Amino acid sequence: MKQFVYISIVFIFFSCAKNASKESDNQAPEISSTIEEEMAITEEEAFAVLIKQKIQEYIDKNILAEKHPDFTIKDYYYQEELFSTKERTVKDVTLIAPFKVLSDSVKTVKTEVIFESQIDTLITFIKTSEVEIDGDHLKITTITFAPLKKTNTLFSKQPGQKPIHVDRFSIRDLNFTWEEINACDCLFMVSAKDTSYKRLYFGRFKDNVNGIIQQGKNTEKYIIPVFKPRSTKRNPGSFWREVYQNDQYKIELKASPTTAKVKGKYTYYVDFTLNDLSSKKVVKKLVLVNCKS
Repeated sequence: MKQFVYISIVFIFFSCAKNASKESDNQAPEISSTIEEEMAITEEEAFAVLIKQKIQEYIDKNILAEKHPDFTIKDYYYQEELFSTKERTVKDVTLIAPFKVLSDSVKTVKTEVIFESQIDTLITFIKTSEVEIDGDHLKITTITFAPLKKTNTLFSKQPGQKPIHVDRFSIRDLNFTWEEINACDCLFMVSAKDTSYKRLYFGRFKDNVNGIIQQGKNTEKYIIPVFKPRSTKRNPGSFWREVYQNDQYKIELKASPTTAKVKGKYTYYVDFTLNDLSSKKVVKKLVLVNCKS
C-alpha cells in the first residue's frame, strides 16, 4: 500500500511584555488563564484537523492528475480506490471510534469523511517518529489511509426501508408555544415503539443555536443546545449534520436531501439518533422531514 507523508506540527508561542504598573501585575494571571482556556484543544481535535487537510490535499492532487495526465502521483491512491464518491470538497471529518494502538509509534482510527451529500468511512493510520537534525529532535507525523472493505453511505439500511411519507401528528400533542413552533426550521415526530412514551417530537430552531424535544404526547418539553452545528457555508437544500447535547440527552441528525414534497420547503431523509445519557437507552430512526432551509 502506497503511503504519503504529511508533516504538520505548528507551535504557537505567546509572550507578554511586563508592565511595571501594579494594576497590570494584578491582571496578568487572569489574562494568562484566559489565553490557556481559549487555546485548549484535544488530541482528537488536532488530529481531525490534520486528517481533513491531508484528505483534501489528496483529492486536489487527483483532480490535478485528471486534468494533466502527465502529472504523476507516486505516493497517492487514485480517488476511486479510497472513496465511493466523486465529490471534490471535504466538509468535515469525524473520528468515530477511539484510537487503536498497534505499536509504540503507530495507531489507527476509524474516520468519517463528510462530503456535501454523502459520507464515506475509511481507516486512518497515524505514525509518529523522531528525527535528529543539527542536534534538534523533531517529531514527525505520518498520515496514511486505507478504504474499508465496504464504505458507508449516508445511512446504513436495507433496500426498501426508506420512509415514503412524512409522519403526521397533531399540534395538540405538543406543549410547545406558538412562538416555539414558528421558530422551528424543522418540526417532526419520531416513532419510539420500544419506549414507554412511544413517540417523541423534535424541532430544530432557525437560530441554529437550540433545539426542542418532547417525549410522548403532552409531556414536558426540553430546550437542548447545539453541540456541533451544521455548516454555515452549505447551500439550502444540501446535506447537513448536527449534534445537540445537554446533561440528559445527545441527539444526532444526519440529513440527506431528496425530492421536495412541499412547495417552499426542502425534504430530507434524516437519520435521527437520541441517546438518553442517564438510562443509556437509544432511539434510532430514519424519518422523512420537511425543512425551511
